[in-house]
Amino acid sequence: MNKRIHTKRSTNLTWRQYFLHFKWPVIGLIFFFIFLSLNPLNLNSYIYSSIDNYPTDFEILFTNVIYPIDILKKTNRNTSILYYFKKKDELKSIDDIKAIDKKQKIILPLINNKSQSNSYLILEFTHVFQHPRFCSNTKKEIFGKTCPFTNCEYTCDLKREKDADVLLMHKRDLNFKQLEIMKRNFEQIWLLWHDESNENSENINKYKFNWTITYRTSAEASLGAYGITIVKEKPWSHQQLNSWIDKQFKKRHNQAVWFVSNCRPQKRLQKFRSFRHHYPIAAFGKCISLNESLSLNARAQSGTACGRQSSCEKLYLTTSKFYLAFESQTCTDYITEKFWRTLSVGAIPIVSGPKRENFARIAPPQSFIHVDDYTSDKDLADALNLIGKNRTLYGKYHAWRQYYDVYYEAKDVDPYRFCELCYRLNTNKQRIWYENINEWFLEKC
Repeated sequence: MNKRIHTKRSTNLTWRQYFLHFKWPVIGLIFFFIFLSLNPLNLNSYIYSSIDNYPTDFEILFTNVIYPIDILKKTNRNTSILYYFKKKDELKSIDDIKAIDKKQKIILPLINNKSQSNSYLILEFTHVFQHPRFCSNTKKEIFGKTCPFTNCEYTCDLKREKDADVLLMHKRDLNFKQLEIMKRNFEQIWLLWHDESNENSENINKYKFNWTITYRTSAEASLGAYGITIVKEKPWSHQQLNSWIDKQFKKRHNQAVWFVSNCRPQKRLQKFRSFRHHYPIAAFGKCISLNESLSLNARAQSGTACGRQSSCEKLYLTTSKFYLAFESQTCTDYITEKFWRTLSVGAIPIVSGPKRENFARIAPPQSFIHVDDYTSDKDLADALNLIGKNRTLYGKYHAWRQYYDVYYEAKDVDPYRFCELCYRLNTNKQRIWYENINEWFLEKC
């Protein structure tokens, strides 16, 4: 009898001990569910916490770049435009040595240079594509609101020619007869502006231009020629990045799109016609026949006009995962707005033309796919299919968006070029002549 009572008491005691042990966790769970029922919107934070686990971080695999790469540091993030100028100086000095060896440039120390406290006058000596370019622009519109140098002035008043430090001449608008009879002031800098590629103009060599403003990294002013990678003022959170990637991955088709207007470079057209047998491509333009214009995901658009700036173009750019950003030329550093625009609209550019390192110097890290990285069209197609179906792989090509932005419109990029020009005037310690500017422009074209 006593044994039974003792056993019953022991059982009751054990049950109470277990209850006391789990009392607070149970009470906590009850309050937690009550809290969630009263605050249903807070569930979003728990949903997105799992999204944060996607591996979207990127590695800087190519360090010889123009833009800052210390952005992953929480302190000492260098986002000043001066970083770009100084980094470019390093790259330019290497290219200049090669240009001297090839007898493309003559570079000597500058003996009588102006004090940095002086002002510099830039004269728009020719029109730009037959029209004045910056004659009605304000100083801030020309050089940018954040340019650290404020002692440069831009004028279109030809009466100030003798006072100008720089005569800016656009190649397409040059008056060669005028140049022949000009009495040159060798203290002035003759600056040639030329953004086109593969134009053979041997007659221009004899004018011995001092500086160039163009797409080549080794030009005296090249930053933002067709586009630029800029550090975000405030980085995205992991939640913002992965939410953006998720949305794009779901709404975009696993296909490429291409809008082409220049039919002369046959090599890229041949590449397209070969590649389309392995991967779906929606292609439009006067070079493309109707029976090869649409991808497997685009049959509903058959017969629809799809020109530049049309709603159709916008639809394809925002619903395709890839874009064929094939350059018309292989010229060194010739990377045009089609590449930057692709990044801007959220697609992944598939590039050809200049070498990979030309793109890597200025493009956001891990942002593009170069056709030269693949031995065959099928290998490239297999890679695109894999990226297009795998959210993690797809995300790696967009991870840069957490820290960087890209710009390509003239109103956004021109101020970087002319701020660089002002920087060059303030820091210049060299006297430069282009001995063979034609050959320099045509390098690897």
